[in-house]
Amino acid sequence: MLGTLLALVLGCLGALHLIWAAGASFPFPNQQSLARSVVGRRGITRLPSRASVALLGVLLLCGAAAALIMGHYAATFTGLKFLLVPVGLLLSAIFLLRGVVGILPAFERAAPEQPYLTLNRRLYSPLCALIGFGFLALTFSLPNWAWHFSRLLGS
Repeated sequence: MLGTLLALVLGCLGALHLIWAAGASFPFPNQQSLARSVVGRRGITRLPSRASVALLGVLLLCGAAAALIMGHYAATFTGLKFLLVPVGLLLSAIFLLRGVVGILPAFERAAPEQPYLTLNRRLYSPLCALIGFGFLALTFSLPNWAWHFSRLLGS
């Protein structure tokens, strides 16, 4: 269930980033409004390069695939079993870090544009932290995760 929920959220976010990379400003009225809402750097008028937005979209879709595999198909993909714990911990760390860093004053000074600042406080950072905790829970629910974790540390 958790894997499906994470995959759904990350899949939708990845698809949205790919739509933005294609040049659409959905659900915002124009490119400037989109950039001010999702990037928030001082004086921003348009998104960064389409390639960087597309790359982020593809990475989010890869995260969705990882969530599905970790949540439902870990036993099916026996060749990937050794990667599930490191991938889960990496994704958890990335999203938790983004969730925490996003509410720090230094981060907010770097991206002061409204409505990004408000959206980041109320939606983006909390969502990233929840996704990070979701990946942590998925990782800990894997069979023998502690054994795989000890292999990572060389113990």
